[in-house]
Amino acid sequence: MLTFVLAAVVGLITGVLTGAGIGGGTLLVLYLTGVLGVEQGLAQGVNLLYFLVSAPAALVGHIRNKLIDIRFALFAALFGSAIALITALFVCKNVEEALLRKGFAVLFIVVGIKELRTKKPANN
Repeated sequence: MLTFVLAAVVGLITGVLTGAGIGGGTLLVLYLTGVLGVEQGLAQGVNLLYFLVSAPAALVGHIRNKLIDIRFALFAALFGSAIALITALFVCKNVEEALLRKGFAVLFIVVGIKELRTKKPANN
């Protein structure tokens, strides 16, 4: 029962963060691999499915607030989904677990450094 409650809380937190565009999926992968001991490839696959389910809900809110160009969003969603599927199928069959973990760690570090170095625009 405690595992279910913890999973529900993690799902809620990562869902809110994903909806806000903060990167809740990355935290989901860390939870799955670090806490539950799920293999990296499976955790990343779950993250892709999670994103495909949660992204439309966030998209609706952003469209309502006029924060998204719908034509560009559709274009990006179509090609991004296709590339993600092709890449996931390739990675699952051809990349070792250790390399996936290292690649995810490097990506996480690079994105973190970029975020720390990016200047935020002043609120007007």
